[in-house]
Amino acid sequence: MAEPDDARVAALEAALAAERAAREAAERALAGSEGRLRDVARREQDAIVRIARLSLRHGHLSLEDALGELTETAASTLAVERTSVWLLSQDHGSLCCLDLYEKSQGAHSAGTVLAADRYPGYFEALETGRAIDAHDALSDPRTSEFRDGYLAPLGITSMLDAAVRREGRVIGVVCHEHVGPQRVWQPDELAFAGALADQVALVLGADERRRLEQETERTRRELREAQELALRDDLTDLYNRRAMDDILGDEAARAIRYRRPLAVVMLDFDHFKDINDRHGHRAGDGVLREAARLISSALRTNDKATRYGGEEFCLILPETGADEAFALAERLRFALEGHVFRVVRAAGDPVELRATASLGVASLGEGAESAELLVRAADRALYEAKAAGRNRVVRATAAA
Repeated sequence: MAEPDDARVAALEAALAAERAAREAAERALAGSEGRLRDVARREQDAIVRIARLSLRHGHLSLEDALGELTETAASTLAVERTSVWLLSQDHGSLCCLDLYEKSQGAHSAGTVLAADRYPGYFEALETGRAIDAHDALSDPRTSEFRDGYLAPLGITSMLDAAVRREGRVIGVVCHEHVGPQRVWQPDELAFAGALADQVALVLGADERRRLEQETERTRRELREAQELALRDDLTDLYNRRAMDDILGDEAARAIRYRRPLAVVMLDFDHFKDINDRHGHRAGDGVLREAARLISSALRTNDKATRYGGEEFCLILPETGADEAFALAERLRFALEGHVFRVVRAAGDPVELRATASLGVASLGEGAESAELLVRAADRALYEAKAAGRNRVVRATAAA
């Protein structure tokens, strides 16, 4: 009777040993699976962090470069052959590919357009769900519309597409396409695809804000340029009479308030009508343009040269007393007197001309206590210079 009992004990021990071995194998498999899951989770988390940094770096990257890095990172993390980003049109009638990355080729492309009326099931699925997890993309009703013309020829068996949303509204989609045996998408992969779509929304939003900022700045710059042109004389590119009134008014108010010096020089060419009569207005305009360059080159940074009208100019000299303004005017008169004006007459033939100018100088406080009185005093001094024989500088002593 002992032998059967021994056999039963041996069999029981063998069964227990087999069960223990199976349990240990299961525990090892579970530990390995948990390790792999941890590795996958870590890779996905690292990928999301790298992609999130793109939205912070986007000011230094073009949209093309940012999306290129994003699709490459996503394809590598999910181990799929193709990852792409698509933008939905405003009317939701089409999707345009912004970037498609093919991992085996290491190539990027863009520009393909999908029309909603050709793929209504897919477009409806995008609008109604967070993600399209098509394990069998060829038969899944959400993706089967692509079977004959796209999926089958490229060997794509599974698709994981996550809608890109902004303020709850679909604005695009991120597509992940697997080539090979059908793939069952795992919950962590769906979560990763959704998080990636959220990052794409941030990148697209940053790009839109940047473009709006650039457009705003361009509009402001064009407005400033237009305003500046409105204040410039077409012929000489100096400030015009309208600008002169504004500039001198501001400078006079500042000088009076802070008790600072301010001077004005009025300049008028002598016998300028003779130049126009003998050589034509084209030559006269050439003299004025060249004179404007000479005048501008003689001034300091804060001084302003303006065309007062005709062949008359007004120079506004902040922080300049009467003596300094008179010396500047004399240097300018001398430079004009010695300059050879090389211009072109109406017939197109070049000519060398000489011209002189008379100048009147006035400074704030010498009988002129406002912008208007300052100009009037300088203008009166100018006509005194004309009456005294021209080609000279006269300093005003009292307002008119």
